[in-house]
Amino acid sequence: MQPFEPSLYGDRIADVYDELYGDATDVAGTVRAVAALAARGPVLELGVGTGRLAIPMAEAGLDVHGVDASPAMVERLRAKPGGDRVTVTVGDFADLDGVGDGFAVVLLPFNALFNLPSAEAQRRCLRRCAEVLRPGGHVVVEAVVPADDPVASGVAVRDVSADRVLLSAFRREGDVVTGSLVSITEAGIRLHPWQIRPVPPATLDEMAAAAGLELVRRHGGWRDEPFDDDSDRQVVVYRAGAR
Repeated sequence: MQPFEPSLYGDRIADVYDELYGDATDVAGTVRAVAALAARGPVLELGVGTGRLAIPMAEAGLDVHGVDASPAMVERLRAKPGGDRVTVTVGDFADLDGVGDGFAVVLLPFNALFNLPSAEAQRRCLRRCAEVLRPGGHVVVEAVVPADDPVASGVAVRDVSADRVLLSAFRREGDVVTGSLVSITEAGIRLHPWQIRPVPPATLDEMAAAAGLELVRRHGGWRDEPFDDDSDRQVVVYRAGAR
C-alpha cells in the first residue's frame, strides 16, 4: 500500500486539479481580503498548488511566495501565464524550510492546514507560520467546519456525463479521513487519493494560541459572512503575538 507522502495528493491530481477545483472557493474574495491584510507586504501561501489563488494575488500587485510539496503541481503553476510572478519553494509546508521570513500574511486556503494529517504536523505548521511573520502580521486559515456527528464512511457522486463518472469515496479512522476521487472513463479508472484531519473551531483556536497567534476574527466566508452554528466553512484571521 502506497504511503501518504506529502506530495502524493498533488502529484496524482495536478493535471486535472484546475478542472475539478478551479472554482472551488471565492478567488476574488480571497484576493481582496488578503490584500487588505497584507497592506502591500509580502504574502506566503501554503499549498500553493497550480497557482489558482497565487497568480490572481500576484496580478493584483501582491508580492506572493508559495510552498507546495508536489513538484507536479508547481510545474503546472510555473507553466501558466503569470506563474513567473510567484516565488515557489517545493517542500513540506509543515516545516517551511527555506522560505525566509518577514511575511505580512501567511495564507492557508481551502483546507490546507487540515491536509496535514496529524495533530503534531498541524501544530508545527502553525508555529512556523508565527515564526515567519513580521511583527503584527496575520495568519489566515480557510477550512471546513467538521460536523458534530460525522459519518464513518461514504461514497458520493460528484459528476456523471457521457464520458466520465466521478465519485468521491472516504473512510474515517479516528480523527483522520482518508478518501479518493475516483474518475471512471472508457480509458480506465484513475484514483486521486487524499487525507484530511479536520478539527473543530475551538481546537483550531487552541492550536493557534499555543503557536503564539491571537484570534482576530472568524467569518463564514471571504466577504465577512457571519459565522454561526450553521456555518460549514470558516475563514479565520489570527495575529502574531509578542515574541
